[in-house]
Amino acid sequence: MILTLLIPDLIWPEPADESTLANLPCPRLEQLLARGSLTRTPREPLELLLARLLGTGSATLAACRLEHEENSPSLNNQPAAWVCIDPVNLQFHHERIILGDASRLNIQAEEAQTLISALNQTFPDLGTFHAPHPERWYLAPAPGLELPELPPPSAATGRQLGSLLPEAPQFSRLMNEVQMLLHTHPVNRARESQRQPLINGLWFWGGQPVQASNPTPITRVCSTHSLARGLATSSGLQQQGAPAGLAELLPGEGAQHTLVVLDELLPHALIEDGDAWRQTLEQLEQQWFEPLLKGAGKHPAQLRLLSPCAFGLLEWRLDAASRWKFWRRPKPLASLAQELARPQI
Repeated sequence: MILTLLIPDLIWPEPADESTLANLPCPRLEQLLARGSLTRTPREPLELLLARLLGTGSATLAACRLEHEENSPSLNNQPAAWVCIDPVNLQFHHERIILGDASRLNIQAEEAQTLISALNQTFPDLGTFHAPHPERWYLAPAPGLELPELPPPSAATGRQLGSLLPEAPQFSRLMNEVQMLLHTHPVNRARESQRQPLINGLWFWGGQPVQASNPTPITRVCSTHSLARGLATSSGLQQQGAPAGLAELLPGEGAQHTLVVLDELLPHALIEDGDAWRQTLEQLEQQWFEPLLKGAGKHPAQLRLLSPCAFGLLEWRLDAASRWKFWRRPKPLASLAQELARPQI
């Protein structure tokens, strides 16, 4: 079996951050990386990487993600036209507006449906808004409506809003109108009174189809990530939820190439929470890296560690022979981060 572990932000994005990188408790990970062969290519957002690995055919990423939603609207009428319009929190940071961490909004189902009703009443010319999940919203656009493609959430969170928006005056006006509606809505007034972050923007993305270009086709996906699950459904792949560790990775019927998406580090890196990132890395060390190095009867024939991060798309490949390359001296993850941060010649 080929096993690919997709772990966004496996390398902390700030190489000079000693408080986060000093004495990291991950010796087994460092050994694995030392024994693998590293390939570095340009940075790729997690969502687009998933699409490239798993393929979407002619459907949009939004339509594929909808495949995983329990209460999704029918896809029969517009199988290729859906757009993600995820609710976000726009906040001031050093006198600039940035896209906040939407995962901390903790939106309730009643709040989502109330705001979706307001959007449908106010913007009927855009199409039909849906919220099959409180934190994952969609637009079935009206015929002929063209919307610019914004970066996916993993590439936008924490960044200045102005640097993310295209030069499109009509779209900018639409964004402002949406923000005004949401900002003044009673749902947000209630959230403000309870000191909860406001749902004061929508993020339009996922309207483009992306074809697979993976040289070793994946046959099974193990993940709780909604887009990964939707892409797997759309592509007819075997699925299971993300196992808690290597010991819980089920064999899978005839699975030749298993992709496990471990995206727990990503939200901590996006909001620069170094303590939470360290704690999560330690859990991955115990649940995955140590068993992979020791074996635990689960050695895959080939192992890929794939990590989109601030330094590019990093890929380490290990095979059966790699495990015996014990003469390769491990580097602390802090040293590796500093090496990766140096300009490439």
